[in-house]
Amino acid sequence: MPHISRGMKYWSCCKKKTTEFTDFLKQKGCASGTHLWGDPSQKKEVQCRYDWHQTGDSVNFTVYAKKVKPELCTVNCSAVKLHLEIHFGDDQVFTFDKILAGIIEPEKSKVTFSATKVEVNMRKAEFVACRALSSSRRNDLVTQ
Repeated sequence: MPHISRGMKYWSCCKKKTTEFTDFLKQKGCASGTHLWGDPSQKKEVQCRYDWHQTGDSVNFTVYAKKVKPELCTVNCSAVKLHLEIHFGDDQVFTFDKILAGIIEPEKSKVTFSATKVEVNMRKAEFVACRALSSSRRNDLVTQ
């Protein structure tokens, strides 16, 4: 929503203020939420550091990225596949798409977002230890 007061002009979503009306008209406002000043289609694909560990009943996958934007992130998990698209920083995106080495229960899994990382806690369907997070082939359950 546009705001014009005391000579200042700005959009309520981002409050980037200007005194010039022509500059204000060039700014594109958002319908809601945080204003995106860049073109979302111009995202920069990058690699992030990630790690995983397991306990008897779960597999925990962590992606380390600063300034994570949870509202733009996508996390899809099926019984045998994990797909992540993590948006962070200045229009950066990290994509992870792998077939898992074991079977999980997606409905009992959860995702936690923080400013510096994304944690995916996946509940195992079977209490079986895996030597790797993902499998390169469907029939090979333990590869890296």
